[in-house]
Amino acid sequence: MKSSLIIFDMDGVLIDVTASYREVTRRTVIQYLQSVIGIDALSDDFISLADVDSIKKSGGLNNDWDLSYTIINLILCSYFDPYNTTLAHTFSVLNDLKDDRKIIRDVHPLQKELDKSGLLSHIRSRPVSRLYFEMKDRAGEYSPFLINQGDVKTGNLVKRIFQELYLGQKLFKEIYADKPIFYNGRGYINREVLIPAFSDLRELTISSTLAIATGRPEVEANYALEHFRLSDIFTAVVTEDDIVSAEKKTKRPLRKPHPYSLQLCLERCGYEKGDRIYYIGDMPDDMEASINAGVIPIGFVNTSKPTGSEEINEHYKLLIEKGAQRVFCNFNEIVNYLL
Repeated sequence: MKSSLIIFDMDGVLIDVTASYREVTRRTVIQYLQSVIGIDALSDDFISLADVDSIKKSGGLNNDWDLSYTIINLILCSYFDPYNTTLAHTFSVLNDLKDDRKIIRDVHPLQKELDKSGLLSHIRSRPVSRLYFEMKDRAGEYSPFLINQGDVKTGNLVKRIFQELYLGQKLFKEIYADKPIFYNGRGYINREVLIPAFSDLRELTISSTLAIATGRPEVEANYALEHFRLSDIFTAVVTEDDIVSAEKKTKRPLRKPHPYSLQLCLERCGYEKGDRIYYIGDMPDDMEASINAGVIPIGFVNTSKPTGSEEINEHYKLLIEKGAQRVFCNFNEIVNYLL
């Protein structure tokens, strides 16, 4: 057994997802409000990448589907629901349908009856991220106009929009055996960029076992590993599929900051808790999951994406506050620290 185990989060640490997951979250919010609620006059820039990033860093939204649901739900609850109480029950019934195309077919005639004036008049009054932090205590409220039950093809329109955008027409059809409804373009997955040099990862394998604990579904994690030719670098890859499977058995939530994904990495790699086990992540939930799993939390701030120094400093301080033993802004620094 090698001397240390290094577990990586995938998104934001190994792979820059600014132009993929973050942008897809932003576009999913826009597409849902336009295509499902019927707000054609909605400007594409009412929600920014900075909004998405800020909400993501607040913690508790490690899964980007959950992030999309939360943002859409908050906008609907705040700016839309009070103006459309008479149609609330009608939309609630749509959540019981298990066919995406039937839902869309039934939604279209209702769009003419919806009052969109409240949302359009309020949406520019403050940034979406500010709305979130002011109103997130209401996150438990559920908008009847949010159609997100089930999965892709069985009634979850938010997830379907997200997956169509992220995967693109070809890959979506391969994975789901269904034609896209909302988006027929090239997948945003193809905009992803590898953050570390391949040589840096290869150097770490000389003395360390490498693993991944990610919130990605297995098929998307494997796609990235194959695309960047990293498949033989990592001894274990724990994905969303592993977590969903375990949650069905245990009947309790196991996503980060729960330590389950890290504990499963240790088990699959043949390690127990020890001084030479690290988890490298870029979000507060990653640091908390590390502490909960009894491994060393290492923070990473990707400075290659176009963000200002103030945002970088805030991100750095946030990871320290959440328990990071060290925070690095350069992958070479990580390699030098761990070798």
